[in-house]
Amino acid sequence: MQDKKPQVARTTSKGKKQAAERRRRGFLSFIPSVGRTGTVIGVAGIFFGTLALSLIVAVLLRTVLAADALNPFAVDVGLPTAVPNATPNPEFLVPTLDLGNARPWQGNEPVTILLMGADTRPSERGSARPRSDTMMLLMADPVTKRASVLSIPRDLYVDVPGYGLNRINTAYAFGGGSLAVSTVQYNLGVRVNHFVLIEFEVFTTLVDEIGGIDVYVPYPINDPNYPDMSFGYDPLYIPAGWQHMDGDLALKYVRTRHSDSDFNRAQRQQDVMFAIRDKVLSLNMLPTLIQRSPNLYAALADNIYTDMTLEQMTSLALLVQDIPRENIRTGVINADYTTGYVTPEGAQVLIPQRDRIGQYLAYIFWLQ
Repeated sequence: MQDKKPQVARTTSKGKKQAAERRRRGFLSFIPSVGRTGTVIGVAGIFFGTLALSLIVAVLLRTVLAADALNPFAVDVGLPTAVPNATPNPEFLVPTLDLGNARPWQGNEPVTILLMGADTRPSERGSARPRSDTMMLLMADPVTKRASVLSIPRDLYVDVPGYGLNRINTAYAFGGGSLAVSTVQYNLGVRVNHFVLIEFEVFTTLVDEIGGIDVYVPYPINDPNYPDMSFGYDPLYIPAGWQHMDGDLALKYVRTRHSDSDFNRAQRQQDVMFAIRDKVLSLNMLPTLIQRSPNLYAALADNIYTDMTLEQMTSLALLVQDIPRENIRTGVINADYTTGYVTPEGAQVLIPQRDRIGQYLAYIFWLQ
């Protein structure tokens, strides 16, 4: 997908300000401004539905409308660092948007989103596309009111179209969202309608804005080699039992893997997604999150990359908000469906057991 180059404006005496603005905005200069409120109308709506699909996917609006909506690889510029603070923002009590005219989802076919989390350090921003540290498929069915969540291990060794055998998490780095979607579809046989990639700041900020989450930790987490943002270490210890987590601790909980495995980490990620969903539902935060979504703008801008539109965000929010927990099937492609293998280059990867995975996917996606 190629960006359209903006036409060069003549710098006349009447147009110096416009030309200066175009030079400042660079390749985004041809996109009309729609205002901050319009760009984030769907933030928390989608958060409510298919787990974190509700809150995470909806905040894509900043990238879709205020960045280059046709190019998921927007340049990171001056992104503020989110400061963990598990105290709800009192300004959320003041509504600013009227959603009475929002249209419900119009389609009758299931919609599936490839959700990816990037593992990008600040020093790496803007230099290259990141590998996807986390990969999940999120599905919602407008007819049956059912949903699915499937975690895909990043070390799954598959055929990346045009690049041969590689870990599945390299697809985004090689060719962006479209190649990541094609890779998943080709190897798993699941039709994917849209993709979303988020950076760390999105996750931590959203958890903080809802006042933190309560998560049950089944066993102590002791990770002395947990990585910091400067390629060093930030030793992590979380005791077993119920823990209240702000955004920073929740991010560490879903990223740590040295004390167990990527499969356990995938399960923790799903547990945290349900904890976010439960918090929003229990306190009826959805209307407030949607109405006060402009307050999230500063921390979330330019941290999300997607091919979805504003209308799709709003409509999908109305679809997924009423899916009950018992109608959501979850799964992880773990050791039961893969075989460990060391490549000739010495890389430790996972070979998919395709027959078993096929049967598993049929269950997860309500085909049986």
